[in-house]
Amino acid sequence: MAEEDPSREVGGILAAFDAPAFVRRARQVEDAWTMLLDRCRFEQKRLLELPRMRLGRLMALAVPRSLLADLIPVAELQRLEQLHSEWNPQLRSIVKPSRSGKELAVPLSDLARSFERFNRRWSKFLNELELEPINRLRRNYNRFYLLEKECALFSSRIAHDGFVPLQAISTDDLFAEFPLLPVPVGIR
Repeated sequence: MAEEDPSREVGGILAAFDAPAFVRRARQVEDAWTMLLDRCRFEQKRLLELPRMRLGRLMALAVPRSLLADLIPVAELQRLEQLHSEWNPQLRSIVKPSRSGKELAVPLSDLARSFERFNRRWSKFLNELELEPINRLRRNYNRFYLLEKECALFSSRIAHDGFVPLQAISTDDLFAEFPLLPVPVGIR
């Protein structure tokens, strides 16, 4: 009786439990996109630290909010209030509210400059990202996914069912996912 090759047996076991090539390819593309988004979220959070604190300070100073309404248009104030609600910045010290709108002009100007600085840094970060590796994975997905799926399922019809080719990722896609901050304009 001939003895079986152990490596062949292990290979058979792995093939029985590992995902087919088309599934692994789809996972690679999805994982690459997720990793890119995670990297962007981390950097965005880091770059937003100062704008968050400046907005938190301004809103703590602007009680009542009508003090700010004397300095900026209502639409700008509403956007700042919405950001403040989303970010919920936690100040490290107690801020005494202002007595007049004039006292808010400098903190408001500081906030606008902070938002502009964030936007410059954020734009630079997104524009310098190397997107070719993820786009190569997407091109290879478009090129090989159907073939690999057809080979695994023995059916061209089933392989094509629901297949949507992936578009290349661009910096514009990332700006859509992670937009710039609306810099307060119309400061009176």
